[in-house]
Amino acid sequence: MKVAGVGMIVAQDGWSGEAWACALVDATTSPAALCTNDGKIIRANDAAHPLRTGSTLVAVLRAAALEARLSNRMQFARIHTPAKSDGESNRRFDVTLFSVSSTSLLMLARDTTLEANLVNALAASRQLFRDLALCSNDFAFETDSRAHFTYTSPGSFLGHPAQDLHGSRPRKFFPNAEAASLFSVKDAISSREVWAEDKDGNPACIVITAVPMSDSQGGWCGARGVVRDLTELRMQERRVAQARAREDLLNAVVSAMRSQVEPRRMMRAAADALCGATESDCVTITTSCTGLDTRIGNDCGSVKRIESDTTYHGKTNGRVVLVRESASDIYQMAERKLLESIVPHLGIAIAFASLLTETETMASGRV
Repeated sequence: MKVAGVGMIVAQDGWSGEAWACALVDATTSPAALCTNDGKIIRANDAAHPLRTGSTLVAVLRAAALEARLSNRMQFARIHTPAKSDGESNRRFDVTLFSVSSTSLLMLARDTTLEANLVNALAASRQLFRDLALCSNDFAFETDSRAHFTYTSPGSFLGHPAQDLHGSRPRKFFPNAEAASLFSVKDAISSREVWAEDKDGNPACIVITAVPMSDSQGGWCGARGVVRDLTELRMQERRVAQARAREDLLNAVVSAMRSQVEPRRMMRAAADALCGATESDCVTITTSCTGLDTRIGNDCGSVKRIESDTTYHGKTNGRVVLVRESASDIYQMAERKLLESIVPHLGIAIAFASLLTETETMASGRV
């Protein structure tokens, strides 16, 4: 057998092209059919049933057969056939047609339905992943064996755009070595929390869940996982904890003042409690009432100090000064807020102590 021209088969040793084609149709398990140039079936096997309509090929293949005849070249086609009954499903075939004689063509097909379904399933899976990544607030990533980002979620992470992250190493964006190492784990981790920095250098709390990846030989080739930004949550928890701590210290100072009845002791208890609550080296309370000024510790003129006036009914009735001698111990915002919370209570305490002092003075004068 040999090929004459481009697409016609000529048999040798007593076999005609059509005889050989009929033998091939009967022998193969793949869809095959011998047909005329206009698509009428001369011989077909059972596997070719989805590609025929009665005694002819389906319309797409009839057009391909005509093209093969006119061009005298092999024709290739990929067709999809709908289900013909409830028990069947849509199928896909890759079809080849070529001439075997001046009046007939051979159709050979390969069922690629499984391949098509796998490709579609993979595409759907990838699309699902992309959609989930777009909808999720978490940052998804994948790194290779050289610790470079090979995939990052769309958008940005801690202020870093995805296009900057992709192809770069985590350590370029996260100076904290522990945080950078979690993007290339060799053992699975779950909800590992670590503090890093955002693009502007601000503290950022992230929690990472990641798994290692293996290549076809079982060797480690990178990692993939998701990261959640918990900075706002942890900052909120910290603010709540600081507020509770201030409230506890405030209650301690107020309780210390209320536990005393004698005015001078009341002021000293307030200064002593305030000194302990703010870890100050010196606390001074001055009042508009003679004999109530109080100092705990020694003021050596350090610049590390905070101070505030106390008022009662809109009038200033005293002043409180907190001092630290250590050059490194600067008063923080939490301690300033604590002083702001105590000052109104201290103003009331000074007014009450002043009233008690005036009452004692008047009583002693009458005696």
